[in-house]
Amino acid sequence: MRNPSLHLATWVLSRLLPENELDPLIGDLAEEYALRSKAASSSAARKWYLRQVCASVPPLLWARLRRPMWLATFGLALAAYIAVGVVDLIVNEVISRFNPLNLVISFPMVVLIGYCAARIRPGAVTVLAAMMLVAVTVMTVSTTETAPLWYRIAYFFVGPAAVFIGRALHHRRLS
Repeated sequence: MRNPSLHLATWVLSRLLPENELDPLIGDLAEEYALRSKAASSSAARKWYLRQVCASVPPLLWARLRRPMWLATFGLALAAYIAVGVVDLIVNEVISRFNPLNLVISFPMVVLIGYCAARIRPGAVTVLAAMMLVAVTVMTVSTTETAPLWYRIAYFFVGPAAVFIGRALHHRRLS
């Protein structure tokens, strides 16, 4: 399979499949793809493969999200997101809004929150970063507040970067 779309589809599938089912299912798909590409055109075999993966993704994703670990991961990410919001609220109350000093003070606090989240549940860091990006996007699109452009752009990068730095510090501590 030298096609980039098949590699991407296989990668997506490999992220959703349970570890014990990964090799057999991907191996069966690859084997069937090879048989189909010999019997028919490679284009038809590629379409079949992509249909199989696309049909498998929703139930696999649903099964993964229903596992208790995802609920705990999401719960921790939500708690960390609320902590970030509280820190941001306090900093904005102490210092005037849209002040560059807000970012300077908030950044280490968000790094600390990311570090703590990584210690408790490493997957929560990615969920937290995604939540922060979604929240900043929604606020940027829907608000009538006149925040300077540099401030809005900074929040797109500073928040998620701080969370990932916190995770990196946790990993560095472990090694």
